[in-house]
Amino acid sequence: MLLSDAASAAAPEKSLCNAGETPLFQCTIKGKQVSLCSSGAGKDDAGKLQYRFGTAQKIELSYPDTPQPANGKFFRSETGYSGGGEERIRFKNGDYDYFLFERTVRTGFGNGPNNPEFSAGVITRHGKSVTTRLCSQDGAMQPASSALPEEEFEYLDN
Repeated sequence: MLLSDAASAAAPEKSLCNAGETPLFQCTIKGKQVSLCSSGAGKDDAGKLQYRFGTAQKIELSYPDTPQPANGKFFRSETGYSGGGEERIRFKNGDYDYFLFERTVRTGFGNGPNNPEFSAGVITRHGKSVTTRLCSQDGAMQPASSALPEEEFEYLDN
């Protein structure tokens, strides 16, 4: 897993997950919450998942309509970068692909220190159009996400 201790300490306390559910991904984007919630997870099973976006008062988007097993719906991928890496969870809703991501990128080169930058967010792709929305310094992918089915990491032009 690519999550740093510093990013883990910055994990948000807010979540759209219900009692008995575990957030596999959680962050805040412009005052709204993004949560990927899991229920009934085991050691090698991510359980039933549902993505939610909005506020506690109003969920604006949920996928699927009810929590479902990950197989065939949610996929995990990761890649390494020089001094960092990226981890993603992907799902498809209609004509849109959603990528929940967390990345660490090295910024210091040469004789200077490796000053890594941490970011997380949601990438949406509709055809060739790609949009990235960054979390407000509180995005966190949880270790249980490693139980999701794996797929090849896909580089997106954005």
